[in-house]
Amino acid sequence: MSNHIIIVDQLKDWPPEFPEANVISTQQYLASPEHYRERNVRVINLSRSYRYLSTGYFCSLLAEARRQKVLPSVRTITNISSKAIYSLNMDDLDNVIQRILVRHARREPQHKYEIMIFFGMANDHELQELARQIFEIFPAPLLKVEFRRQQRWVLNSLKPVPINSISPDHRELFNHSLKDYMSSRWRKPKTRNQARYDIAILHDPDEKLPPSNRTALNRFVEAGKKLGADVELITRKDYSRLPEYDALLIRETTNINHHTYRFAKKAEAEG
Repeated sequence: MSNHIIIVDQLKDWPPEFPEANVISTQQYLASPEHYRERNVRVINLSRSYRYLSTGYFCSLLAEARRQKVLPSVRTITNISSKAIYSLNMDDLDNVIQRILVRHARREPQHKYEIMIFFGMANDHELQELARQIFEIFPAPLLKVEFRRQQRWVLNSLKPVPINSISPDHRELFNHSLKDYMSSRWRKPKTRNQARYDIAILHDPDEKLPPSNRTALNRFVEAGKKLGADVELITRKDYSRLPEYDALLIRETTNINHHTYRFAKKAEAEG
């Protein structure tokens, strides 16, 4: 069972109406390693800022150095710091964005939508599917995402929400999403068989010239069985399932401006 530490810049950032939790200041976490070095700790970094070389940035960096699970990770902080980077990572969600926002706009016509996403939960239940997938790509505690309609719906901005700026209207969402997150497993449990290892092979069944054809992929699966490994073929839609596996083999033509790059980054982050 993991313990949780919630980090805030100042203890007054955690008012009495927030859930009861183990809350410490950034200075306490940075200056008292003897108290916060346990490895079975999940650190929730709610610093007001994650900008490069800020105390919030250093808290996530130090948590990783202590081999603690931290939200957000340094990788996530880097990914949400630049529109060029996070726009690239959002490309794979374009179909989801168009489908959900077009449907939503029929009931509530607008040229701009702003979504608050707290620990993967949206402030609008009709946008929950989109919020969950955004959280899977950018696992950060508190995000504000803005979409604008041009010829299509496009991502306009993605920004962390400072803990001290949560409005009264969003406190119920914050309390509920935090409790739900803290009660969840960090990694999804394996539900398949009891093989020694679970290996995912990313492939595109519609690729015309794949690195491995169907015969080769089947041989990978059979070789895995002989070695006591459960080998499963996955596609780009299985991105959220990556934490279930012990290893990822990419047998799809790769590109940096492509979902294969995002799969590789997430697999590396998951160890």
